Amino acid sequence: MATSNERIRDDLTRHKIELQRFADGLAARIRLILNRAEPSVRRKLKARLDNMAGGFDPGPATTLRMIKLERFIRDLNGPAFLEVSNLVRTELTELVRLEVETTAAIIKANLPVVVALSVPSARQLRSIVFARPMQKQILRDWLSNYEAADRRRWMDEIRQGLIFNETPTQISRRIFGTSELGGSDGVRNITRRGAQTLAQTTTAAINNGALQDFYAANANVVKKEIYTATLDSRTTPICQSLDGNLYNVGEGPIPPIHLNCRSIRVPAIDGKRIGSRPSNAATEANLRGLRGPARRRAVEKLVGQVPAETTYAQFLANQNVAFQNEVLGVTKGQLFRKGGLTLDRFVDSSGRTYTLPELWQRERAAFNAAGITANLVPGL
Repeated sequence: MATSNERIRDDLTRHKIELQRFADGLAARIRLILNRAEPSVRRKLKARLDNMAGGFDPGPATTLRMIKLERFIRDLNGPAFLEVSNLVRTELTELVRLEVETTAAIIKANLPVVVALSVPSARQLRSIVFARPMQKQILRDWLSNYEAADRRRWMDEIRQGLIFNETPTQISRRIFGTSELGGSDGVRNITRRGAQTLAQTTTAAINNGALQDFYAANANVVKKEIYTATLDSRTTPICQSLDGNLYNVGEGPIPPIHLNCRSIRVPAIDGKRIGSRPSNAATEANLRGLRGPARRRAVEKLVGQVPAETTYAQFLANQNVAFQNEVLGVTKGQLFRKGGLTLDRFVDSSGRTYTLPELWQRERAAFNAAGITANLVPGL
């Protein structure tokens, strides 16, 4: 029979998959808002460009004209980005409440005795959403920078178009792309893709923030936390090196520690790593050419279960050479297999990945053990 820790671990792991779906859905709704506004925005921008004089002279008159144009673009896109901002704020406010309730329910349902669990106050939960940094930025900055980056890309393309004396139609294509490629060749597509990073990173931050406050409020029940990375080929070097580490509640690195971070810290009621966790031994090469439902079905077939005490390093050691090389790179793969380097040796204390020349200076014995000479190290 599964222990309490096993059941809690399994339930939180399954919930992590639901969170990914939430982030995917939020990103899709952001893109929908932008796409819905695009025809009107595109038409109004082209009309404004039609009224501008041709050519580009980097003098005071042009500078003033570009300042006015940037204000026009900010006002033009304002309603759509305001809708995006309201959507994200509303969804994350609801999410943080649900995360605390879900975590409490999972722990209560799986403990063999009845326990009284404390829930963070509404003020604390609101602080997680609006006042707590996510990758060194609070939510307001995330949303503001998302809009500002989009506007800067528009202005850069307009300047380039004016320099080359392009028509308003050509400049518009720079921004919105062509219908033949579904807009993927325009800089607006960068903003659409960025919706996933915005949704994924903020969702992870809210999830982990809610967990941290809940664990801290229930330190009499939650004794330790386990850093838990996703076991697949997309896991970053820093999360690979931290996976499986045990920390006191609230201490050590807390996800998200990078953009699109998918790691979480789960509670260890008795301070041990037990239970099971999903792993995906597929690389992008296995999934190349698959889209939509076909890709999802292929991933599901390739995802298996491994014991919870399996760390990323152990998981990676059991994969084939092709998988290891995709994750680490060919040279680092050899250092991992033959040079005796553990995953934490590939990153510095801040989580930055060492370059091969830097590793050569630090780990010469490992290179010798792996049979890698200086002429095989790019950059030396």
